[in-house]
Amino acid sequence: MSKKLPPEQIIIRPPVEAYSVLIAVTGGCSWNQCRFCGTYKGIYGGGQDYTIRPLEDVLRDIDQKVEMNYHGFPVFLAGGNPTSAPTDYLVEIIKYVRLRLKNVPRVSSYAKALDILRKSNEDLKRLAAAGLDIVYMGLESGSSEILRIMKKGTNAKSMIKAGKKVLNAGIKLSLYIILGLGSYKYSEEHVKETARVLTAINPTIFRFRTLNIMPNTPLWKEWKSGEFKLLKPIECLKEERDIIANLGENVTSQVFNDHVSNYCAIESSNIKEDREKFIETLDAFINDPRIQNMQRKNLTRM
Repeated sequence: MSKKLPPEQIIIRPPVEAYSVLIAVTGGCSWNQCRFCGTYKGIYGGGQDYTIRPLEDVLRDIDQKVEMNYHGFPVFLAGGNPTSAPTDYLVEIIKYVRLRLKNVPRVSSYAKALDILRKSNEDLKRLAAAGLDIVYMGLESGSSEILRIMKKGTNAKSMIKAGKKVLNAGIKLSLYIILGLGSYKYSEEHVKETARVLTAINPTIFRFRTLNIMPNTPLWKEWKSGEFKLLKPIECLKEERDIIANLGENVTSQVFNDHVSNYCAIESSNIKEDREKFIETLDAFINDPRIQNMQRKNLTRM
């Protein structure tokens, strides 16, 4: 049996944090049941159990970054969902980052909706006051049925409540959406419900990802047996186009396709202002014969 990875070993971080100082706060994921995710189920070794690292170890890592002169860089607090840790613990870490590292433009972390809902409004405001700028949270889909099938552990109502809570505390919110997560059966529901939830939250940012199925996920066997079907590239682009088209007029989010899994790379600094051009660009892709004939890829390492 493969040896479990230690909590100080960082497995994943957002692409936007590629040049950030990475500080391991938690190991693994406190949920780790999503049927589409294999990050902590062993694809990078023996897997990684959920652990909150000792505070002294985290502070020592920050001191090491100071010694290495990592001033002026963003800081990403790593782990599947560091916001699952106690608020006092997180506040001390964030304050120490701000104290010891100079000119830090951004402090960020992953978060789960359940983490946010378990914290009080005062807890979240304390994190913001300490210097937490933004959290990255997986919406995946606005469809409660898809979230149930994929064992996300939450639903649309909870996602909306958690998203608003983050923003009301003064913390920026970046949501992830997975194109194709509902396969063919739930594609229309995925589009309409995701647009509805995004409209209700109006997050700072939302980012598109395209579903790729890893060998160590429950979804792998269903895909291989033909029970679950991956959408074609053109159909993923249509989902994205239709999500954008169904957004409410209040949505002013930044939008990114900043991932290797995607079939386009367009972005917007304000989707309310750019919606028409965004849709026109996606339609140009959709109407391109090269895209229409493009073969589906399934990345097993990203």
